[in-house]
Amino acid sequence: MLSLADKDPFTTYDVLRERGPIIWDPGMKCWIVLRYDICKMIESDDETYAALTPLEDSLSLEIRGGRPAVSTLTGEEHTRMRRLYLKLLGPRVMPQYRDEHIIPVVNYVIDRFAEKRSAELFDELVEPLPPRIMASLFGLPWKDDALMADIAEWNQDMVAWIYNKSSEELTRKAKRASGELNRLFLPLVLERREKRGSDFISQIWTRAPEDWGEVSVNDVMAIVRDASLGAGDTTTNAIANMIYLFLSQPAVREAVTKDQGHALNALVEETLRLLGALQWRFRKVNRDVSIAGTSIKKDELVCLLHAAANRDPQHYACPHVVDLKRKTPTDHLSFNVGSRICPGMFLARLKMRECMKALIRRFPELHLDPSKEAPRFLGFSHRRYSPLHVAF
Repeated sequence: MLSLADKDPFTTYDVLRERGPIIWDPGMKCWIVLRYDICKMIESDDETYAALTPLEDSLSLEIRGGRPAVSTLTGEEHTRMRRLYLKLLGPRVMPQYRDEHIIPVVNYVIDRFAEKRSAELFDELVEPLPPRIMASLFGLPWKDDALMADIAEWNQDMVAWIYNKSSEELTRKAKRASGELNRLFLPLVLERREKRGSDFISQIWTRAPEDWGEVSVNDVMAIVRDASLGAGDTTTNAIANMIYLFLSQPAVREAVTKDQGHALNALVEETLRLLGALQWRFRKVNRDVSIAGTSIKKDELVCLLHAAANRDPQHYACPHVVDLKRKTPTDHLSFNVGSRICPGMFLARLKMRECMKALIRRFPELHLDPSKEAPRFLGFSHRRYSPLHVAF
């Protein structure tokens, strides 16, 4: 697995699958699960296969912004916090978020390059969108380029530390980033406690008592910090991958241009299935188990390779093909399954749809620029197609 960074991994995943549904990877030091049904079974059994929630040591809590957040909790506390997140990010609020936050940000970002007749869409459209949308949801000045650049840098420093907590330099940067984010959000959290609006922070104060219980300023800060960090690379990469599929496959482009209802929704789901922005998730085994004839010992790690499972030929017909007429388009594993399914999935899908609609409406002749560097499937655990050089 470690050899696949910045390379198309799917041929290798097929080769690995021929060796068996579960194989040991000495470089990753874990069991790789490649089959759809086994991944789904493991993710549906939290008692046997524990999610790797962040450690509750003092440094982790300091850097991540506190404890009461859905990514850090387990058991009954996780269930209650998840109910709150689904109120804050569920289907009922999506029309409001679309009209007040997503569409204005999408059009603002597009306006900045619309007269140029060419663009590199990853840098100029895709990457700026999610952080500006979240800033709008929080009530921050999302048109402030300097602030947006700072938030992006702080979140990058946080993510880098999460994946390498042993580095003193990354720890120093993460602590600084956490302090800056606290200074940014604390005045808003304090203000919205008394002066409520329709923004995300106000809704935490309003909805938390019913679904979670009474919350303090520190509790709300932890939720805000968690939501801010969770709105990063995954949605960005999913939008990039969708644009790539749309521009690189004429039949898909024609169908989606004509039908921005069912066909566009299907493209969103096929993008998530085929090119899921997050390639895998880890679980720790809580007892000795035997899966598909493979013995796995207590405390060993399993890597649920969703990018392979989402192309499992035992589950999907023509698994490597974009099929806008799949009978169960949303049954992929890209948002996880079970109790840990991503509470931000409705918002992610909405961002993808509205971005694609805006591109179709504003640039009917949009196409990849053959004179520029071609897109490649870059990354390792998080993957995207870039650069996206286009002309219009």
